[in-house]
Amino acid sequence: MGAVRRLLSAQSSVKVAEWGDVQLGSRSRLINHTANTFTYDYKRTGSIQLGRTGVVASDLSRRLRFERDDSAALVKKDAADADPVARSLLIQTRPHRSVSVNGRLYTTGPLYAPALPKGKTWALRGAIPNGGAFTDQVVNIFEPRTLKKLLSDTYSKKRSGFKDITGRIHENTMLYRGKITFADLYAVSPTFRSLLGQKPDATLAPALVWWWLWTDKNGTPMMVDSIWDTWVKGGTGRPYARGSARTEYLAWRPRVTIKPPKSSLVAKVAGPASGLPEIDDVGEAIRDRRG
Repeated sequence: MGAVRRLLSAQSSVKVAEWGDVQLGSRSRLINHTANTFTYDYKRTGSIQLGRTGVVASDLSRRLRFERDDSAALVKKDAADADPVARSLLIQTRPHRSVSVNGRLYTTGPLYAPALPKGKTWALRGAIPNGGAFTDQVVNIFEPRTLKKLLSDTYSKKRSGFKDITGRIHENTMLYRGKITFADLYAVSPTFRSLLGQKPDATLAPALVWWWLWTDKNGTPMMVDSIWDTWVKGGTGRPYARGSARTEYLAWRPRVTIKPPKSSLVAKVAGPASGLPEIDDVGEAIRDRRG
């Protein structure tokens, strides 16, 4: 807690790398008596900037992949059948960059480019909370109340180590592990409330988020893992969604101000081109399960 508060007070910046996957249960199906799973993988890299109350800005590039053969086949078939979600996801297999500053989200990439006027390269998508840094990762450790709740429910604490995405080995780190229900995380975390959009109902409230937090000897965050799953015992039988995220904090540094794109390159848009859906945060995956 103390280390995070110091980082917030100093308004520090950090380079990040994040990756994971999301399974859309409503789009998985049986084909020739064989289960075909609809899962996409993602990777985001860039930097985030802290303020005194949490993440206030970010500059992150994101790209989807369909690593499973059955998932790749499903999304291509659905896109060929003009399914808008599949078309949006396929377009996002090409790189997109998003910058969030002063509560506004700007994105450049092929999902938005056709909707922009000539000479404009950045889409102003509107307001976004939490510096735009939490669309795939559901655990925001830079919310002091959220971090306090997580650490109070820790069921494992031990010395550990890991190899980061650059290949560097970190030894003698501290690993905290725990789990929390959707209902409890919704109650304490503004980030999770924003992702869900509404209070989880009785069928979703008991669903779980498992989390892992690595820190250095001073308590500075180094990596956060999370896995969430909407399956609950005795549930309604509706298709479920699940997802995972690993976020590595690679290089903490003094405040580096993230700036918005040049105004001459920005145009306000109502959404992606051709009326396609955004489908770029896990909240949409969870809401899809509830629909």
